[in-house]
Amino acid sequence: MTTTPDAPLHLTARSPEDLLAMAPVVLGFWPDDSVVMMTFGALRPFHARLPLPPADELDACGLLEVEECLLGPAERHGVQAVVLLYFTDDPGRAGLVHAALREGCRARGIGVVVAIVADGADYSVVGADGALGPRTSYDVTAHPFVVQALVEGRIAHRTRADMVASLETEPALAAPVLEQLHEGGWEDTDPPLGARAVRRHGNWVEATVRLATETGELPGARRLARLLWALQVPRIRDAAWSALDRATAPRHVWLWTEVLRRTPDDLAAAPGVLLGLAAWQAGDGALAWAAVDRCRRADPDCRLADFLATLLEEAVPPDAWTGTVDWASGLPPAAGDPR
Repeated sequence: MTTTPDAPLHLTARSPEDLLAMAPVVLGFWPDDSVVMMTFGALRPFHARLPLPPADELDACGLLEVEECLLGPAERHGVQAVVLLYFTDDPGRAGLVHAALREGCRARGIGVVVAIVADGADYSVVGADGALGPRTSYDVTAHPFVVQALVEGRIAHRTRADMVASLETEPALAAPVLEQLHEGGWEDTDPPLGARAVRRHGNWVEATVRLATETGELPGARRLARLLWALQVPRIRDAAWSALDRATAPRHVWLWTEVLRRTPDDLAAAPGVLLGLAAWQAGDGALAWAAVDRCRRADPDCRLADFLATLLEEAVPPDAWTGTVDWASGLPPAAGDPR
């Protein structure tokens, strides 16, 4: 599920077209074959997206999973009302999902302001009885909400698939890093495990991340190779995490996105989860989920990715995190410099 805490936007929807235009703005991409839920009345509103299940998964169990995934967090956050948007050219599947969500909202005391089924060219408002209203043509590509979001860089990708693809390794960019991993001996050297070595390398990683996010300059291939080698150690990875806060989160999103594009697949777990944490703190739940998936491809057992996934599933807002990452706690003072 994509979850996006209510961003610092002030958009007032007065029509179905306004609501349809809001979806890509709050998600950062144009949803397709998805249900989008916008929430209202909670202390911390959020928006969520789920892919519509295929027809063979729309049995009682599948529909219950959709209901619990969307409405469970809504109930826990005290949501009073929702807007449900179904982006699909299959109104039958949308109707089955909507019937389950409508009943789930009723049972939880959550109002449904409006539900809309839209296929990219026409939309229909769903009646209280579940029947579709008249079809109305629409085109929100030049809607003021969308234009503003494009200018501000809020809609970075055409589709979620495009967003996911932007996190893949680009061979031409990764080649110099692979070369440095080999020439620097990192390929054949175990990551640091001794306490003093972890402290030394952690200090270097934290300083490298802070410098990159402060200057906007990506480390060169040799430094990236060394960084990726060191980040294999969870405590050193946490040294990179310690440099993140809400104010600098967008810069960390930039950094780890660029790092991922230059990272061999087998080393992508650490930069993937670091991107996810930064995206969550920046209020971009969709990107955070894509980063979690990228991390898990390299390391299915990454506990930090599991922790972040729980935060996203529960729609925990970024400002709920007030802690600091004391990665060096208990480590002895560093002695010397890392090689």
